[in-house]
Amino acid sequence: MTDPNHSQNNIVERLDFIGLDQEARTALRNLQPLVGRAIGPALAVFYDKVRGTPATRKFFGDERHMAGAKNAQERHWALITEAEFTDDYAGAVRKIGKTHARIGLEPRWYIGGYAVVVEQLIHAVVKEQWPRLLQRARHRPEGVAKAISSLVKAAMLDMDVAISVYLETLADERHKVEEAGKDTLRQEREIVAASIGVGLKKLAAKDLTYRMTGEIPDAYRQLQTDFNEVAIHLEDAMTSVSESTNLMSSGSREISTAADDLARRTEQQAASLEETAAALGAITETVKKSAAGASHARE
Repeated sequence: MTDPNHSQNNIVERLDFIGLDQEARTALRNLQPLVGRAIGPALAVFYDKVRGTPATRKFFGDERHMAGAKNAQERHWALITEAEFTDDYAGAVRKIGKTHARIGLEPRWYIGGYAVVVEQLIHAVVKEQWPRLLQRARHRPEGVAKAISSLVKAAMLDMDVAISVYLETLADERHKVEEAGKDTLRQEREIVAASIGVGLKKLAAKDLTYRMTGEIPDAYRQLQTDFNEVAIHLEDAMTSVSESTNLMSSGSREISTAADDLARRTEQQAASLEETAAALGAITETVKKSAAGASHARE
């Protein structure tokens, strides 16, 4: 927000630079009655141009709106020709500049409008002063020049301040938009960081079923899609590995069972062989005894 005291200081600087000193202000103040009579017809010429120009006609809803603007301009010219250039004047011009910025009225139309109005006012001054000029009174041409120059300087001052405020307002709005954009970007980044952070924590915890389903800014929508696709592929891969592992485990159990069965059968066969060997040993002993008995009988 602009400091009113700073605005007033700017007005003083402008007055000093363009030479609107006390003498020029007095000349401008002397024109107040004439401007009061001429400003209405001058603005009528201006608004005829406004009606005939689509670029300016669009700023007015109807004739009533245009009439209200015309009355406001007449009051403003009365303030100009008071030649005081106080805080009230600075505030009024700042309001004009802000209004132009708000409705989007380009400075070229504002300057063009002033050119039309000032032209009409200069014609009015010269027309009123012309009979006196013909009398060739001493210093009369210099007085008319002083009056016209003070009027032009006042108009230039008014345009300068209003357009400066117009540009300041646009700069402020641009700054607000930029700051809003930064805030939006910051919020978007926080949302994305939170979403990705949760997803990564889920992956670290070996939870492959998590999906980013919350609202996310459009600019990061592809990131959300890519994350979910990666999670789906990982889940599918791990599911396939798990299924393969289950199959391998099942095969291993079957092999282990078959090996156990073979071991049991081998033990049974070994036991049978031991029994057979024992029987053969007994038979051998019997045969030996029979042979010994036969030998003894023979002897």
